[in-house]
Amino acid sequence: MSYHRNLIVVLCLCISSVVYASDYTYVPDITTFDKKDYSAGRQNWDIEVDKDNVIYIANNEGLLRYVYGQWILDELPSGKSLRTVCHYKNKIWCGGDEIGFFNIDESGKLSYEHLSDINGNVWNIETNGDNVFFQSNNVITVYRISTKSLVQYTFPKRLSGLGKWNNKIWTINGDNGIGTLDVDGFNFVQPFPQGQEQEVRVLFEHNDKLFIVMFDGQIFAYDGSRFEKINLPEQTSCFSAVHYDENTLFIGSILEGIIPVKTRDEQLTYQRKIQNKDGLLDNTVLSLAVDNNGNLWAGLDYGIAKINKESLLKSIISKGATYDIEVNDATTYVATNKGLYTNYLSNDFTLVTGTQGQVWALNESASGIFACHNNGLIKVKNNTSQLVFDKTGVMDVAQFGNSKNYLFSAYTGTLWMQEINGEYIERQNLWLWGNPKLSYDKSNKCVWAYGGSGNIAVHYIKINDDTCAVNETSMQNVFSTGNGLFFYDGNKIFEYIDETFVESRMALTRSIVGEGISTLEVSPENNIAVFIQNEEVKMIEELADGSTIVHGKLLSEVNNDIIEQFECLKIRDKLLYIATEQGVKVLPLSLRNNSQTLKNPIISKIEITDSENNNPNLIYYPYTNQELTLASRQFKTITLSFANKKKQNIEYRYRLLPYNKEWSEWSFTQKQVAYGDLKPRQYTFELQCRYNGTIERETMLPIKIEGIGYYYLRIGILVFVFLALSLIILQYGKNKKLSLRHKYYQKISAEEQIQSKKEQLLQFTEVIRHKNSFLVEVRGALSQMKNSAAARWVNKIDDEINKEKKEFLFHKVFSEDQQDFIKRITSKYEGLTSHDVRLLSFIRINANTSEIAQFLNISTSSVDTARYRLRKKLNLEHVQNLNTFIREF
Repeated sequence: MSYHRNLIVVLCLCISSVVYASDYTYVPDITTFDKKDYSAGRQNWDIEVDKDNVIYIANNEGLLRYVYGQWILDELPSGKSLRTVCHYKNKIWCGGDEIGFFNIDESGKLSYEHLSDINGNVWNIETNGDNVFFQSNNVITVYRISTKSLVQYTFPKRLSGLGKWNNKIWTINGDNGIGTLDVDGFNFVQPFPQGQEQEVRVLFEHNDKLFIVMFDGQIFAYDGSRFEKINLPEQTSCFSAVHYDENTLFIGSILEGIIPVKTRDEQLTYQRKIQNKDGLLDNTVLSLAVDNNGNLWAGLDYGIAKINKESLLKSIISKGATYDIEVNDATTYVATNKGLYTNYLSNDFTLVTGTQGQVWALNESASGIFACHNNGLIKVKNNTSQLVFDKTGVMDVAQFGNSKNYLFSAYTGTLWMQEINGEYIERQNLWLWGNPKLSYDKSNKCVWAYGGSGNIAVHYIKINDDTCAVNETSMQNVFSTGNGLFFYDGNKIFEYIDETFVESRMALTRSIVGEGISTLEVSPENNIAVFIQNEEVKMIEELADGSTIVHGKLLSEVNNDIIEQFECLKIRDKLLYIATEQGVKVLPLSLRNNSQTLKNPIISKIEITDSENNNPNLIYYPYTNQELTLASRQFKTITLSFANKKKQNIEYRYRLLPYNKEWSEWSFTQKQVAYGDLKPRQYTFELQCRYNGTIERETMLPIKIEGIGYYYLRIGILVFVFLALSLIILQYGKNKKLSLRHKYYQKISAEEQIQSKKEQLLQFTEVIRHKNSFLVEVRGALSQMKNSAAARWVNKIDDEINKEKKEFLFHKVFSEDQQDFIKRITSKYEGLTSHDVRLLSFIRINANTSEIAQFLNISTSSVDTARYRLRKKLNLEHVQNLNTFIREF
């Protein structure tokens, strides 16, 4: 199976967390920044973290950013301070004496946009959908992003707290109680009397409830229907609080520093406070936030603190130089140069009374736990001590099974001791000097003596009847592990089976070879071995397929902290314990391949200088689009900075293709590289980081250096495009002018043609009118004749008059010029009659009412009536002109 497949197996096996690890209150690993470090004001009122793990801080002097190790201050144009900050929809919303937001461009530069001045400080900002809510003392200001509009709501009494829960914005109104906010204002939900008496500092979601933290330290959990007061061991004034995980929240106090609070099984308990004695610059905590790596950030009344939680190695005690560790049930015993410390009943580590001084070793035997002290031998039970031997100092002790026989590695030599009526009586001095270490071998019923300051050989000591036999062996060292005893001859690991040293049967330990191995620990599961070789702490792991993987750098940060001749490694309950000069560090073994350490390396900043020696152009990641184009006529040098993770087990190397094809050396310290005088061409900067000496990740940045030819070519292309567009625009204008002129002449010609047709119609109508007048006279004469023949001629004359009008109108008015118009208008308005169509045609040729009446041989009033009915059929509004509508249709 390949290395990558092995790694996947490891990751799959190690995704669960360790319950035991949470039983310790870890000593905080704190990184501090004062105002000289970040070059801004001392007070830091609010902290926000974006998806790229950039830290935004509302500072006295403006907006402070921490971008992968770089501090950047952006001041407001007004010079005012900030009290709150919120990152939402690629904008940084700010509040203080005014409200506004910063826009972010692709190089990481910010530009501020002022929204409004505020009467009183804005203390909280929350967002929901299209709305941004700003909360000040008794005013809520809502900014709608889409319409860029502001609305304000003023309340008679104080507003305090603003938080998002169940997709709603919640606040406490001192006049009413708890309620939600939207663009329409405050929606009362339920009375909260405590909010009338005390200021609410923070509202935040924790374990599906809305937690309400009061200024005086009271905490309430609200589930939507009732308030549950959380009982705490003590009450202290609070200024901030933040959710960490389902079991933990942190409170920022006014005078007591940071207080971790465990919320296990619906019970809240305070953990070890993080205060200035632990490294904080100030115990007044104004703001708290958790970054994407699980680190806790604190804005202080003076400075900023980062409590590093992403490091896998954590301190459980930092009381002094540690010589030995013993884990018994739920209690951990730590032997130090100041005494014996224990966390009995899972409390914080405290000194066991009566053990002050040097405690050299710990030994658990059938008789209990013994602490080897410079005053003698101390027996420990629970959290009490009893000095049971005070003749001389004791460095180590071993009991022969359940017998009364012991070996003391004492200041006066290696002593065979017997317990008689509770007293320890010396039987024999074995004359093994150098204070060797002692380990009882249950399988072989003997004690092995080894190591010590004299570098003596390994001795095999056994009680036979009433004598103590001591035999020297060829081995150089003995390792008492969680998986039994192992032996070392200076090159390989052995086991002692049937009174014979044989090479270890375990593949895991067989793979550990070479000189300089001083300590070995093997897990009870036989899958992990930790050892110290040539002063380097290493870990080797056996995978499911039988292959092994070496974690060469995982524990490198403690290499310089191990005490020579008191090296101590213990694996208990899936925790690796390491004794150091400052205390005890632990590694949760199930998190040794935590995915947080497998991220790609980050190019945190690019600095570009030009040939004119102006101020360098700075580009900050992650804002940039990961592509870089530079003109050689301006470019002089480019400096790339890597993210400073401040981890000793992260190495970097790099190369710039094709400038140099060879990788640089792996380095823990180099975090920057500069290039100058690069020739115009396409480059690729490759950056790799390595975790634990094996797991590698890579980031690539394309860089294009454009020469003078590229520059002028681009200018030429731009000029060509400009000229081409100009010609196109000129030709378009010319064609448009010709088109308008053509349409103008067409319109004039059409108007002349319509006028000509109208004049022709009038002439034809006049001729017909004269003829029809004559026929009407004849018709009148015939109608006076009272016979059938005359009546027939009257009817014939009427038919002739009507037929001639219709034929005239058909051939002259409804000519080919009108057919297209008639077809279009009748298709849209299907209710039009033939009479309506004739009226439309006359109106279209600009005939007036009297002319239409003359053409149709009807009265003018009938024409008006017909026009009114036609308007209704065409659905014309009162203000629309019928003639204009018909002519423009």
